[in-house]
Amino acid sequence: MNSLERVKAAIHFKKPDRAPVIDLIGGDAIMLPLIPSQKWRPGWLEGEEGLFPHIGRGYKWNRPDWAKNIPEYEGESWRTIPHEEIDEWGCIWNLSGREDNMGHPGRPALKDWADFDEHFEKYNPDPNDASRFKIIRAIQNTVKEEKYNLVLMDFGPFEVASKTIGFSQYLMDHRRHPQEVKKILKHITSYQVKMMEFITKNDINPHGFLIYEDLGEQNNPYLNPKVFKKFYEPVYKTLIDKAHELACEYHIHSCGKIDKLLPAFIEWGLDGIEFDSPRMSGYPNLAPYRGKIMMWGCINIQSVYPNGTKEEVQREVWHMVRNLGTKDGGFGAYFYPQPKDIRAPNRNIIAFRRGLKKYSVYSEIPSHWWDHPVPEVWKDNEVPPLPPVTI
Repeated sequence: MNSLERVKAAIHFKKPDRAPVIDLIGGDAIMLPLIPSQKWRPGWLEGEEGLFPHIGRGYKWNRPDWAKNIPEYEGESWRTIPHEEIDEWGCIWNLSGREDNMGHPGRPALKDWADFDEHFEKYNPDPNDASRFKIIRAIQNTVKEEKYNLVLMDFGPFEVASKTIGFSQYLMDHRRHPQEVKKILKHITSYQVKMMEFITKNDINPHGFLIYEDLGEQNNPYLNPKVFKKFYEPVYKTLIDKAHELACEYHIHSCGKIDKLLPAFIEWGLDGIEFDSPRMSGYPNLAPYRGKIMMWGCINIQSVYPNGTKEEVQREVWHMVRNLGTKDGGFGAYFYPQPKDIRAPNRNIIAFRRGLKKYSVYSEIPSHWWDHPVPEVWKDNEVPPLPPVTI
């Protein structure tokens, strides 16, 4: 199989030759990031004094006067001091000055629902702006093989809304201001639908879309499944249906323990869910959904990936193949794109790759391994042994 065929076969349980891989280097899927519009002028609007652009290095910032002729701001040195940043949605981010993280959401951008129209008149990204495709086109021009084109749509509606309103306030407003919550979700969903339509009309040739939506904390989803379904079915079903209408798959990344939300996502037709820390939801809790939805997984970034031995990392690959997928597919490996942020040693990144060669080629997996009992209780800092080679 080529890479595109492999990913498609895994998503639809059509017997891929091996588990597909999402990786910045040599994976089966090319991650295609959208970038902010070249029309965006961060720091220029009234009230944006002192706010730097929330974007990675290399961005050519047209600086407003307040950011000029100040020694500590020269070049990109402003990144090394504590500061606030702003994104296209007007969301504020706190940066500590460390260069190994993307920062954290800061003070709310929309403090009062009465100011909704005023805020989104100022911060209303244009979904029909081809300047967002600059990096995508550069990547595609260097790739000659047939890969799965996965467009990174950045944050999804839950993330954008919660960063705009302020996380705790946003969660409470599902009860206090339900109509306003639905209004902001509808606005952001509409933008993403239009962006998906625009992408498919501009020779990007997407095969899938991925959004980042952290929907849970360590022990539970942020919202109970009943409330989640009430508010978010119109959001995610709309996005998933639009992707399918465009002949693409739809994938969601989510950190947190979100297994209780999977029945809703499966009902709405979600094609793939990506876990940086599969053990946070827990293999036993994910077991009922094997064969019903594609699960992408990284070696657990909270435990095994940064702290395990290389032998444990390799063994964990098998446990992901077994516990997240089936013998007909349904599992894909995801390499965390910022390993320095989680202090994953290089030896474990290499071990992850070696583990995939050993344990994710379906024709080389002993048939009795699929029926070998799996632990009922998993400890995050322990990796069980492999099944016996022979019965």
